[in-house]
Amino acid sequence: SLIGERVGHLVLGIDTSGSVGGKELAEFLSEVQGIAKEVHPEKVDLIYWDGCVAGHEEYTYADVDNIIQSTQPKGGGGTDPTCVMEYLKEKNIQPEAIVMLTDGYIGDWGNEWQAPILWSICGGNDAYAPVGKTIHVKD
Repeated sequence: SLIGERVGHLVLGIDTSGSVGGKELAEFLSEVQGIAKEVHPEKVDLIYWDGCVAGHEEYTYADVDNIIQSTQPKGGGGTDPTCVMEYLKEKNIQPEAIVMLTDGYIGDWGNEWQAPILWSICGGNDAYAPVGKTIHVKD
């Protein structure tokens, strides 16, 4: 596994920019579920972002399995992942790892991330992030 066998505190950032449709969002959420089942984090901060942070949900270990049922996706604007970086700083959220789920249509990937970052790119875009690790999730 790319993010280690066990991560206590995980930030999952989900791209809900205008270029992300229902199909991509469903893929992101199924990835989130997969990551949660594999890593069993004690705490998850689930952050929806487009040009800014549009939603922030917190889950404990016990709730992680219900993320898909309970989450309320928000967003629909531009694409700027650095808003998540800034938001984490502002709220003093210090995860052990960050996973960003996106379609990869990004101008500025940010470079001051607080933790090791993994970019999970869905939807066939072969972009590579210049920071952290990139994986491409095939349909």
